[in-house]
Amino acid sequence: MKLNQPIILCGYTSSGKTTIGTLLAGKLHYDFYDTDQMLIKQNQMTIPEIFAKGGEKLFRNLERKIVNQICLLGSCVVSTGGGMLAIEENAHILSAHGLIIYINRPFESCYQSLALHPERPLFQNHTKDELAITYKKRADIYSKYAAFAIENSRSPECAVMAIYDFLKTL
Repeated sequence: MKLNQPIILCGYTSSGKTTIGTLLAGKLHYDFYDTDQMLIKQNQMTIPEIFAKGGEKLFRNLERKIVNQICLLGSCVVSTGGGMLAIEENAHILSAHGLIIYINRPFESCYQSLALHPERPLFQNHTKDELAITYKKRADIYSKYAAFAIENSRSPECAVMAIYDFLKTL
């Protein structure tokens, strides 16, 4: 199986995109990219430092540059930041240049994982209720642009196998 476009994993923060993406890339013998890591490396700042310097506006502007780079990657697996597709323009561009797969993990599970990393700007700046509202809004966008969705409520290996089986149908 060889796709000539990126396989782009989207989902809420702490949904398992990076773990699943790493495993999937290994199974497919593809390169793996994490957009948050790309952003950190290219800007020589951590995500909290980017937020401290210019807030969410700066972060989203830098993230948009990453979107354009993803479109040029070819066959690979990409884990996106949880809010990358929340910007409709990003979602539209990525869906035109890649295959989007939605990693759907229940909110409570995402929240519990997120709570283990209180340094993350999303967790620092929002209440649990606000995060739940954001989760719902983003889920609608993820669903709209995804070619395939997988519920991540079991092991990452199970999610990888479900995605792999879907890819074999293409």
